[in-house]
Amino acid sequence: MAFHLWESLAETPRIAGAAGDLCVGGSDACCAGLRGRRRHARAPMIFTGGGARRRTSPAPRARGPARPHQYQRLHADYWLPGGVCGEGAEGAIRRSRGKRITQRRGAIKHHKVHDVNGHCFVAKFFRQPTFCAFCKEFLWGFGKQGYRCSVCQTAVHKRCHNKLLGKCTGSSAHSEATVYLRERFKVDVPHRFRPHQFMSPTFCDHCGAMLYGFFKQELKCEDCDVNCHRKCEKLTANLCGVNQRLLVEALASRTASRKGGEASGTSSGAAPSQANNTDLLEQQLEQSTAYGIFRKTGRFTPPARSIPRFRKYAVEDFQFIKVLGKGSFGKVLLAELRDTEYYYAVKCLKKDVVLEDDDVECTLIERKVLALGTNHPYLCHLFATFQTDSHLFFVMEYLNGGDLMFHIQQSGRFPEARARFYAAEIVSGLKFLHKRGIVYRDLKLDNILLDFEGHVRIADFGMCKLQIYLDKTADTFCGTPDYMAPEIIKGLKYNQTVDWWSFGVLLYEMLIGQSPFSGCDEDELFWSICNEMPSYPRFLSQEALTILTRLLDKDARTRLGGTECMHGDIRDQDFFHAIQWDRLERRELETPFRPKVRHPMDTQYFDKAFTGERPRLTAVEPHVLRSMDQEPFRGFSYTNPNTTDR
Repeated sequence: MAFHLWESLAETPRIAGAAGDLCVGGSDACCAGLRGRRRHARAPMIFTGGGARRRTSPAPRARGPARPHQYQRLHADYWLPGGVCGEGAEGAIRRSRGKRITQRRGAIKHHKVHDVNGHCFVAKFFRQPTFCAFCKEFLWGFGKQGYRCSVCQTAVHKRCHNKLLGKCTGSSAHSEATVYLRERFKVDVPHRFRPHQFMSPTFCDHCGAMLYGFFKQELKCEDCDVNCHRKCEKLTANLCGVNQRLLVEALASRTASRKGGEASGTSSGAAPSQANNTDLLEQQLEQSTAYGIFRKTGRFTPPARSIPRFRKYAVEDFQFIKVLGKGSFGKVLLAELRDTEYYYAVKCLKKDVVLEDDDVECTLIERKVLALGTNHPYLCHLFATFQTDSHLFFVMEYLNGGDLMFHIQQSGRFPEARARFYAAEIVSGLKFLHKRGIVYRDLKLDNILLDFEGHVRIADFGMCKLQIYLDKTADTFCGTPDYMAPEIIKGLKYNQTVDWWSFGVLLYEMLIGQSPFSGCDEDELFWSICNEMPSYPRFLSQEALTILTRLLDKDARTRLGGTECMHGDIRDQDFFHAIQWDRLERRELETPFRPKVRHPMDTQYFDKAFTGERPRLTAVEPHVLRSMDQEPFRGFSYTNPNTTDR
């Protein structure tokens, strides 16, 4: 929505900000009564952010009597203090006081929940020996060995979680699952639990944990010998004498025979075919000198835009030179393809971390989107992927211009022409993804890199969601907190419009040099995003102010890029009137900034805390390798046929 903020700029007080004088759209009356709890207009608040937002500095004093502001409401389900619910109420807009960008901000993602028959299964690391409630076998392995229902505490293998017969309602004795089994299979036999003295270590058949104690530790069914904790007695389904595993296998066999399939292969599932070639073990990498390689070449070689041959690559084919970045996922290393003058950025993911965080699917999605990005000039390009027993590797183009976070910290903020150029190329990349049903969900300064010519590249597609077309939506809570749209914070369904909110935050940071929303902790930041409006400095042009207010609309439907937006396509906004979109798509526009790269290994635009480290992979303990399940990564190795010379 468009705010008529510029109409009252002359009457508003001013405070000194990190990026210039900011207009605070309110008077002393705006700050009265802010200590009370915010109330929802029509329903209880979904997100309270720890109550009222605490002001970290005194409110600015008005220089004279402040004129009453017109009544305005946010496009969100929160009413601001100072007014009452209903039409005709008078109140004031609470404005956020942004903070200067001083550090990088990492993305977050809630645990993935597997909803199977009402069970909310979450990958879990079991600190105690635990047995599967379905197959009765031991849950072994490193990291998160299996799933546990967050409601009824049922523990199962990952391979068994989708085979449970009963639905979870917290108490299975009178659940719909019990009624279903009683009506279909005439199974409604409650267990007859009695206290029992166990003479040897015994495990609960419901939650899989050990039964502790010395005398009459827990309960045992007199009829079927099922053991359980007292706390699990009410959660155990009325399946006395029923072997769920045999029943599932019998049903699967019967279904397969009806379809003409082989019953023997249906119960256990056919094993995937083995790969033709297995990857070699990871070698210990020795430190190499970047300047020695530069002396060997004797000239400047731009980063590679292709890979020499279409073949399967391995870690032995690359010489690692420097560390470009590092995180909990692993490292990004500058590498040279041996016996060539081709330089790449190789992203190395630790398999144990990927398995522990249940991010195998996200890794495969990232590979798919990177390969798709080869068809667009402003998306990071993927050349190949390969793996060892301990790591996954993405061979990508080396973007030696650094990311926008580095440049914004160096210059404070960008001139409007430079910000417009970067924003236009980002819009082109986002529209390419959205047209293919992809929600990016992690747009931020850290993920926008510059190539050696000064053009942008959108990178890091680990948060992407695929197949979001028409009325399909996503609901995962993920992203970087400063860039999250209000609908993500509130737990609502969302689509590609969340990317346009993040784009608005990114554009605000490029133009002003600080974040539009702030808080001393995550809860206060989320409260600010859902309730407050950003402050806009006087030096902004009206075109920039207009597009920012339309992008930072808290109502996803009317937000610029939304389904009910009345402002047209984002490329038709006045802010982009100087952009020739056809030439931009062909990379024919002159860049406002060209990185001064001195040689191929020049990493001056990367954090020195990373580039000073030795370029080595993190070693993995042998016992972790032995217990690691390699099956989810089968078929990961890939060479992009669109980026090979021959």
